[in-house]
Amino acid sequence: MSRKTREKNQLKNKLISEMFRDEPRIEMAGNREIIIDGCKGVVEYTENNIRISLGESVLSLSGDNLLIQSFDNDVVIINGQISDIDFLG
Repeated sequence: MSRKTREKNQLKNKLISEMFRDEPRIEMAGNREIIIDGCKGVVEYTENNIRISLGESVLSLSGDNLLIQSFDNDVVIINGQISDIDFLG
């Protein structure tokens, strides 16, 4: 790959990452764990339902044995048997 092509790709990647910098980032490991970066707060927390504020929207999780494993700064890690994910608002 030429130097010019690499530089264009680097610039494109930088622009894409800047576009989505303020957007929440959600990563799942199967249906047993979800990591949410950009959490503004917990709206609801039960064993079967967790709702997370993402600012302008709410992420709603349903399942069994749901547990907030970690909540540090704006990153939350949830474990359990996740059966349904909805975006509200």
